[in-house]
Amino acid sequence: MKLSNGVAAAVLLASAKLYAQLEDTDAATRAKCEEYLKVPLPEEAAQVNARAKWPGCDSYKEYSGIGTAVDYAGSRACAWQERPAKLADLGPRYTKASVLGGAAMLAVLYANGEGVKRDFQLALRFACEAGGAPAEIRIRIEHLESMRAKPSDPSSKFEFCDDITSGFMEGFCASYGSEMADQKRYEKIRQLKAGMTEGQRQSFNVLVKAQEAYSRAHAKGEIDLSGTARAMLQIDAEQTLAEDFLEALKSYESSSRFPSGTTNEYRDADSQLNSVYRQAIADAEAHRAEYGAIQPEGVRSAERAWLKYRDAWIAFAGLRYPRVTAESWLTLLTKDRTSILDGSFCDMDAVEGKCGQGGDTWKPSPLP
Repeated sequence: MKLSNGVAAAVLLASAKLYAQLEDTDAATRAKCEEYLKVPLPEEAAQVNARAKWPGCDSYKEYSGIGTAVDYAGSRACAWQERPAKLADLGPRYTKASVLGGAAMLAVLYANGEGVKRDFQLALRFACEAGGAPAEIRIRIEHLESMRAKPSDPSSKFEFCDDITSGFMEGFCASYGSEMADQKRYEKIRQLKAGMTEGQRQSFNVLVKAQEAYSRAHAKGEIDLSGTARAMLQIDAEQTLAEDFLEALKSYESSSRFPSGTTNEYRDADSQLNSVYRQAIADAEAHRAEYGAIQPEGVRSAERAWLKYRDAWIAFAGLRYPRVTAESWLTLLTKDRTSILDGSFCDMDAVEGKCGQGGDTWKPSPLP
């Protein structure tokens, strides 16, 4: 097979990089990849021209239907463009498009036979090209080899994020999962809006934006980021609040179970929140100098975002659920904020209280 001069040059230039990525793996994995990297490329690889910049497509989005319809053929065409660009070290180096695209996406497509004939030899070649942490490469190769040994297994499906071991990849894979979760959630939110009046929809749009801002502020400012999995923890925190919000809405739309609360109950809840908030600020001040620790400014920013979210919820609920008193919503939302804020500091003092012995077992519960 004949490659264009530009692609051939890129492949030759990349060979040293590929082996550099593999040099820290065990001898058996290196030996396997040396052979797999010799697997001939399909004819369509010769149709790819050298690129001066990163292509204007995202193969992982076309593969997963993020912002578009699922298109395996389009994903493959894009991945072939990403591959030489990545081999030539063009464009953004550490984005989901560069980490999960190119050879990584081609490995997925050929392993699963999605939009193309299944070819484990090519999938293994691309898995070696894609590189990664030493253990990731080894486990990924073994994963594909086990699939090759049982090609008729209907449950076998290869995902590039299945075999990650590094905090680096945890962050990218969590972000990828977040995009897919967002897509599904937005569709459910769209369905919820369909049964609303125009006034309710306008108020609901404000609420959704306020909730998104609060989730981001909480993830950015109230999660301990001292570990290598900090990106994953942030994304998980943001997604948890967003999913809890959706579950609450679905609950109220499909049942007659609504919160109840009196003025006195709200005052008690507000007093408790103020106490927890003051303690959170004090804890953050005490750990201000620690790398990745929650900072007072982050807690204050999240609290301001929550207040806007709370007020937007009350405004929407007044239109959508007029029989429920504002005090009932205030009591519920305030208690929910208290539990979230109180749980944010588990990682700081892991030897005491609810964070001790059993570890950090706190997780926000849905609003209902």
